[in-house]
Amino acid sequence: MTSFRRLCSLLRRERGDQVSEEELRKEAVRRRQSGESAEEVGAALGRTSRWVRKWTVRATEDLSDQTWAQERSRAPHTSPTRTSDDVRRSIIDARARLVANPRAQYGPLAVAWELRRMGVDPIPPRWTIERVIAAEGLSRPRRRVAGYVSKGVPYPSAGDPEPGMIHQIDMVGPRHLEGAVEFHALNLIDVGSHAADSAILTTPRPNWVAASMAAMWSTLGVPAVAQFDNHSNFRGAIPPAWSQFGPVVATCLDLDVIPRFIPLREPWRNGVVEHFNDVWDKSFFRTARFTGLEHLKAENASFVAFHNEYHRYSAHGGASPDEMWAGRLYRPLQGDYEVPTSLPAKGRIEVIRYIRSNRRLDLFGKRLTVAEEHTHQYVTATIRVRSKQVTVVTLNGEIIHDGDFAISRILR
Repeated sequence: MTSFRRLCSLLRRERGDQVSEEELRKEAVRRRQSGESAEEVGAALGRTSRWVRKWTVRATEDLSDQTWAQERSRAPHTSPTRTSDDVRRSIIDARARLVANPRAQYGPLAVAWELRRMGVDPIPPRWTIERVIAAEGLSRPRRRVAGYVSKGVPYPSAGDPEPGMIHQIDMVGPRHLEGAVEFHALNLIDVGSHAADSAILTTPRPNWVAASMAAMWSTLGVPAVAQFDNHSNFRGAIPPAWSQFGPVVATCLDLDVIPRFIPLREPWRNGVVEHFNDVWDKSFFRTARFTGLEHLKAENASFVAFHNEYHRYSAHGGASPDEMWAGRLYRPLQGDYEVPTSLPAKGRIEVIRYIRSNRRLDLFGKRLTVAEEHTHQYVTATIRVRSKQVTVVTLNGEIIHDGDFAISRILR
């Protein structure tokens, strides 16, 4: 070690700087070729004899190469999993097309869907798309529109439901195709897996909405709870006709599904399907032209299948909806189901409401008044169809109302 320090000191005085690894390699080869043993040279330079022999062989093999003492790359010569240049160009081209459309999304799912439309097969994984975009310096920080900010009021929540337990259902539209062709999209998503389905309707007639919902349940399975907003397409009659419900509620009750209605003017309570609506609108509908309703229906079915296979959700540890369902059993609706023509006398309907300072509880037009101490909190009203009773409970299980709720079996 002393000899090594003396050598380094000598080299520093000669060059006026630090001794580089390359200089040590050259010095080792020079001394080895002068007749010193590998052990002696290694001990003098503070290296192993194996190190000395390695660089001596390297220098002997590359006599004509003056760069033999330089470090060589240890990267593999070939990479079987490396993304091909053609795929990289396709990813960049697809993203450029989407960015050029001010109404389109340009995230990994949108790019993957655009690649499918371009005929790329197989579709590269999401992380490959993200890596290519980042390597090209095209990544943009995600800008989120300011959304709902919780006021800290507890809300009735089922926690993290299992796949197939809760479906959120919503309507998008009206939208129009070229030639003023109007349509609506009935979108459904399973909260526990984010598996989605969608149906195109020319008009949102309650019977058609109910039939489309039942058809989607033949694919995704019948849930325990179906969650809706308070639109008349789902609830049925328009307030103040609070005693009548529509075919959607009747279908739920007939199939032993609990129809649950979220609070008035709080669409974020159906946030999972609202997010899918945005993806459907910006990644699918606004990125293409459709020749007619049949073309739209075919592409819509393809987009839903593509979403369920490729879209990965952080809520599920990066798993796709199809992966969440792998190995699980679900109960699809069997046979040719017919929508009921009257309200079944069974089951229950759940309605979640926020009690404001006026102490009013609005159940589709039927207004109940609660005690002052129950204001500024969420309550759940459970309407029992057969007994025609309604029970209102707080989050801690306290019953604050229990009374009659006249229900007509005639559908509206």
